[in-house]
Amino acid sequence: MPPREVAYRVFAAELLASLEEDRPPGDRVAAYLLSPYGSRMSRVLVAGELTPAETSGEDGNAPWLRSRLTDPTGTITVTAGVYQPRALAQLRAISTGTLALVVGRTHLYRGRDGVGYVSVRAEGLRPIDPARYHLHLIETAEQTLDRLDRLRELENSGSAGEAGSAPELTAARAILARYPNVDREAYRRSLRAVLEAVARPGREGSVAAANPPPALRDRVARSPDLDRHGPDPATEGLVLAILDEIAEGSVDGYADAKELFARLAERGIPAARAESLLERLEGAGSVEEPLVGKFRRP
Repeated sequence: MPPREVAYRVFAAELLASLEEDRPPGDRVAAYLLSPYGSRMSRVLVAGELTPAETSGEDGNAPWLRSRLTDPTGTITVTAGVYQPRALAQLRAISTGTLALVVGRTHLYRGRDGVGYVSVRAEGLRPIDPARYHLHLIETAEQTLDRLDRLRELENSGSAGEAGSAPELTAARAILARYPNVDREAYRRSLRAVLEAVARPGREGSVAAANPPPALRDRVARSPDLDRHGPDPATEGLVLAILDEIAEGSVDGYADAKELFARLAERGIPAARAESLLERLEGAGSVEEPLVGKFRRP
């Protein structure tokens, strides 16, 4: 019997940016979702604000529930069906938005237009308190930075260091080949939002027991800050091109922020980076937001 797959700790933004799969040969073999930020994952462990589930589909004999989980980096869809009876019952029990820890399998669906949609098919979940949630954020940030460091080392020197095993090296090389133009430093900087969430008071107004370790703050702070070195014309051009494409295809002539951020995430630009670019483009007069969440060219 094959060993159970390890569940990677990941943030929503990393899952949303993961649009490539690695499918080993053979029948009934699990597919691995390849992340541009270093994960090769079949199972994941995620945590955040989980909404009450909604029924998806009309077959009462095969119920399918869908919920949304939001962490400081974004929002991911969580599902469960008859083949996940424990998670199905646990999702049904969530009646109000609550902090929860979810373990499950990654699922990548491509529509007829070729656009990929990532979700987590839950195996189990449970509510957690703010202190446990903050600990999860810290541990996930540390593991994410470890993966980013390995990819950076491989890019710079052609090796993943003494700690990298053969499977890790193979996975890292595959990730670099599948995502050749991803801005990984922008994603590293976006982890500052995670540290800010950890430092905020808990729901009851008390500061959680977990605080970002100084070493973790230093690792995030040491990443290059491209914004301080002026505009990035290539990336800004990509933002404008996608904005124009969405606006031209919409009924009202605007680019909806949710769709714009999702499309940019597919191109390796996380939400925090996208917001920064849009602010700069608005300041330069290249973009305007006449309605909240609706962008267009002036």
